[in-house]
Parts: sequence; structure tokens; C-alpha cells
Amino acid sequence: MGTVELRNKWKEAIGKVDDRFLRMVDALPKEIQTLLLESKQDIKNGDFFTHEEVMSEARKKFNISE
Repeated sequence: MGTVELRNKWKEAIGKVDDRFLRMVDALPKEIQTLLLESKQDIKNGDFFTHEEVMSEARKKFNISE
């Protein structure tokens, strides 16, 4: 996605949210905002673990039965 498309996408998204949400996001530290954006992109790219996968690995690691 190019810069122009990305800007248009953000403009559209911002136009759909309410004032309270904008103030909450603006109040977050910039590092958190960056991490949230990176996480959103990871999810779009399919680079994530489901809750079930995480729980399964934790059970194996800590020898916990269901």
C-alpha cells in the first residue's frame, strides 16, 4: 500500500470514530501507539497466535492438564 492510499485509509478510519476514542488514542504514549499499529499489521499479515495455540503451549510448558 502506497503513502497516498495509507493516508486516505487513515482519514476514512478517523472520520468514523467518536471524540472519546480519538482522545483515548491521543493520550497513549507514542510507543504504545506504534506497537498497536505494528500489531494490527501483524494480524493482517497472519502473523499471530490464537488463544487456543497460546494456551496449548502454556499447558505443555508448565505440564498442566485441561
